[in-house]
Amino acid sequence: MLAIDRLKKIEELLKENGSIVISQLSDLLDVSEETIRRDLEKLSKTMKFTRVRGGAYLYESSDTEVPVKIREQIYLKEKQIIGVKSVSFIEDRDTIMLDSSTTALYIAKNLNLSKKKVTVITNSLKIVNELADNSLIRIINLGGTLRRRTKSYVGYMTTDTLLDLSADKAFVSCSSVNVKFGVTDNHNLEARVRKGMLLNSAKKFLVVDYTKFEEPAVNKICDIKDIDVIIVDRKLSDEHLDILKKYKIEVVCCK
Repeated sequence: MLAIDRLKKIEELLKENGSIVISQLSDLLDVSEETIRRDLEKLSKTMKFTRVRGGAYLYESSDTEVPVKIREQIYLKEKQIIGVKSVSFIEDRDTIMLDSSTTALYIAKNLNLSKKKVTVITNSLKIVNELADNSLIRIINLGGTLRRRTKSYVGYMTTDTLLDLSADKAFVSCSSVNVKFGVTDNHNLEARVRKGMLLNSAKKFLVVDYTKFEEPAVNKICDIKDIDVIIVDRKLSDEHLDILKKYKIEVVCCK
């Protein structure tokens, strides 16, 4: 296929699906991933879209979250090791809350292999499907309005349901962590669900890869001092660790 034809095909797929994954395009068009990256660079001069590690997506002013199709393809190793470590904190008979992050999905995947008998409360359609056939796990699906970009349920019906539920532990992720401002998210409705999960859980876990420690996103989930444990894939800076230590937050580094 000629370069001009590839560019036209990529443009069509972006408009049709709203997002593309580089590895999948590489297989579809039978070219290297590096070639796809160069094509995206050329296409960005004539078409507006957002490039991220692993893919690209059309920007929507009402929803700046990276689509779940792309998020499932990036930082896989980091999410896997965080998932394994998180499950080590879960005990038989626990009730846990899992948000709609792809990191939480990896917790569910590893929980599926653990043979632990637990109750899982979640707003993630992906997690419900992951655990649906496991007879040891009781699933409470929060329901609400389906947010297709993340395959999650959000809105007042979701948060109202959360008001009547409690858990031993909550495992949530976020768009950004700023040790001075707090834990934040790009999407206001998702932030409200995560906030509710943390408020109604006895022990609060923040599960993030090291890239999340940056400038705060728009919607605040909670203050950093409200978190009990942070599980991260690699060692944080001494500056971050000093502030977290001051708040008596346990930092679990997977590497």
